[in-house]
Amino acid sequence: MIRCVAIASLVTLLMLVLYLPAVTPPAAFFERVRSEYSAHGATWGQGLAYRALEDAMAMLERPVSAPLMNEGSAQQAKVATAAGQQFDTVSRRLLDSDYLRAFNALALLAGFRLAVLAQLAPGLFLLATAYVVDGLARRWVKGREFSQHHPEVWTGSVCCVCIACCAGVISSVLPVAVPLALLPSLTGCVFFAAGFAIANYPLGQARH
Repeated sequence: MIRCVAIASLVTLLMLVLYLPAVTPPAAFFERVRSEYSAHGATWGQGLAYRALEDAMAMLERPVSAPLMNEGSAQQAKVATAAGQQFDTVSRRLLDSDYLRAFNALALLAGFRLAVLAQLAPGLFLLATAYVVDGLARRWVKGREFSQHHPEVWTGSVCCVCIACCAGVISSVLPVAVPLALLPSLTGCVFFAAGFAIANYPLGQARH
């Protein structure tokens, strides 16, 4: 069951990420970034919003380096230059396509939303630690009381982790207004379900 949920989530995510740039203009993604930058600045502070935008822009940077050419004959240099020019022409046509521009804009939006989440990492780390410790403590108590673990609860918790992670990634690429607390809330759901999975993991008899 866990494998089925994971595969279905990944396939759905891949299809959505490849489909959205084909039906959404780049301006829609850029407008969403501008709107959410202002909203996050008003909610969390301008410093956090600026750092998140800076990180998102840095993630999209692609360093361009000149190709290294070994010394050779003038004819080889001409052939290499002509091939390079053809390659540059094809590359420019691909990069200037509406689909790739929209895909880059989608990546910027997703990067910005995930960068905002990364700025909140210290608080989320404390929440994750609390849920993991709670799960370990409940597992320790069950072991001392000889209580039975529940494989069904463990399976359901792992499936919830997969679904929440997939929902978080999907919500980061949708060019629509999403609640500012949605991604942190989904992250909290992941930690909560992970705590349940730790507390109910049946050693040697987990059913997939």
